[in-house]
Amino acid sequence: MQKWEKALNKFLERYINEPWFEGALLCGSYAAGNQNKFSDIDVVIVGKNDMGWQEKSNCYVDGFLMEYTINPVYKIQDYMQSGIERHSLIDQNMFAYGVILHDKHGVMKKLRQQSVRDLKKKIKPFSKYTNDFTKYGLWCNYDDMISLKQDGYPIDLVYWALIGRLITAYCDFNCLPKYPMSKIQKMLLDPKYAKKYHADNLPDKKFINLLQGCFNAKSKEKMSAIDKLYKYVIKSDGGFDIGQFRGKRKIEKR
Repeated sequence: MQKWEKALNKFLERYINEPWFEGALLCGSYAAGNQNKFSDIDVVIVGKNDMGWQEKSNCYVDGFLMEYTINPVYKIQDYMQSGIERHSLIDQNMFAYGVILHDKHGVMKKLRQQSVRDLKKKIKPFSKYTNDFTKYGLWCNYDDMISLKQDGYPIDLVYWALIGRLITAYCDFNCLPKYPMSKIQKMLLDPKYAKKYHADNLPDKKFINLLQGCFNAKSKEKMSAIDKLYKYVIKSDGGFDIGQFRGKRKIEKR
């Protein structure tokens, strides 16, 4: 048994005999076998529905940082449903591919089965109203960057922020699951890394190439690189004309 495994078992000893305890799951880099010296140990602890509280905390055990959450079963299920609605399947990926450490009454197995079912379903598209406002927001960010450039100010902050928004928007427009921004660059550019995190539904190769062009662009090349990425993302949802933008929908009368 490795040192990190001993530390993990020591950490879990404080919970496994609690009356509310149902199970524990190892996820993140240690579950994927992709950890390094900077990695923390991610643990999801699940309790009974009547426990009446939840927790998100960190602590050190024998030099290893434990990052953990404690939630009743229904909260985990709520997060999964909310994730589906937001095109984010992070919780489903954790339970489908994480390492079940304890499962007193089969709750963890049921959550895994539910997660696998969710991951097999097609992601439902957002409404036209929602996507139009996303494109409007992207246009505003892009227009701000052009203005900064023309006025002689640095564009770096807006540039990198816009890249992040374009990644998210492209996934939303094309009904692809969203992945953590801290991992998305590696996932898109390194197939082996993506496979470890079971990232099967990734954007198309042209999008990845345009994104890589933004990552590698030198100062004078940035405007051209992000212009190509911006136009490709906007086109993937039918285009956008700021002069024709009209965000209108019904609301409740008062």
